[in-house]
Amino acid sequence: MKMRPLFFSTLCALCVAPLAAHAADYSLDDGQVHFSAPDAWTPIMEKHDGEPQFLALRVSEPDASPDTLPRITVTTQHASDAQAFQQFVNSNVAKARRLTEYRSNDSHPIPSGRRYTATENKQKTDYTEYYYYRDGIAIQVRCVRPEAAQAQWAATFDAGCSAIAKAVATAQ
Repeated sequence: MKMRPLFFSTLCALCVAPLAAHAADYSLDDGQVHFSAPDAWTPIMEKHDGEPQFLALRVSEPDASPDTLPRITVTTQHASDAQAFQQFVNSNVAKARRLTEYRSNDSHPIPSGRRYTATENKQKTDYTEYYYYRDGIAIQVRCVRPEAAQAQWAATFDAGCSAIAKAVATAQ
C-alpha cells in the first residue's frame, strides 16, 4: 500500500500538533540547555544545581496500567573535553545494559543515539537515548515508554522525544 504525500503530511501534522499547543519552557545549566514540552507533560523530578542536573517529565498515556511511567528525562553534566563526554556516555550505556532483559534495538538507528528494550515493572519498555556534547556540557535525552502503547499515542510521544532532542542539540 502506497502512502500518498498529502495523507502522510496530514498524519505527521496530527501527531506533532499536540506538541505545539501550550508549550512550557524548561532549562538546565543556567539556560545553556533549554527546550519546550507540552503543558500536559508534567515535571516529576528535577535538580537544577550541582552535577548532574536533570528534569524528568511524565507523559500521561490513556489506558495505561498503573505500573507504567512514560517519561522524558533531560540530564546534563559538565564535561571538560571529548574524553569526559565519552565517559558520560559509557556510564549511561553501562547502566542501561544492567536493566532486566536489556536488548539493543538497531533496526531503526538514530543519529547521536540508541534504542533498546528492557523490562520495567514487569512490562516490556522501549527506551530511546540521545547524546550530545555542546559548550562543555554532556547532554542525555532519555525517552521511556511502554512497548505495547497505542500506536497514535506512541507516535506522538516519539515525535515529542525527537523534538526535545533536536532542541537541546541545537539550542544557542
